[in-house]
Amino acid sequence: MSAVRLRRGDYVVLLLAAVAAIGCCIRIWWPRTAGQTAVVVTPYGEQRYSLSQTVTFTVEGNEGTVLSIEIDGGRVRVLDSSCPDQVCVHSGWLSKNGQAAACVPAGVSVRVVGGSQEIDGVTA
Repeated sequence: MSAVRLRRGDYVVLLLAAVAAIGCCIRIWWPRTAGQTAVVVTPYGEQRYSLSQTVTFTVEGNEGTVLSIEIDGGRVRVLDSSCPDQVCVHSGWLSKNGQAAACVPAGVSVRVVGGSQEIDGVTA
């Protein structure tokens, strides 16, 4: 079995791949800006709420699913949901621009907007 020798072009490709990987890591972990507005999208429309207020409210989704949403201290979360999986509740507090939580069975999503638009590791 003979040893594999790298050529000059191989080193260039490896260098470019390393630079791209480092760039992606920096972009993913770059700090996001604080959001200003919570956008709640339901099957019946869209509502916007300022993150500067303190309020808890309910929204209705598909098939009678009810979600309780809380805004407090410049952040928003799904406090409670009547859906079976509770993925939206486990998303926790959202405060940075671009963060979102969704209750797929209910057809409801909550996202934070405002400030400069940032991308996350999923959309990068």
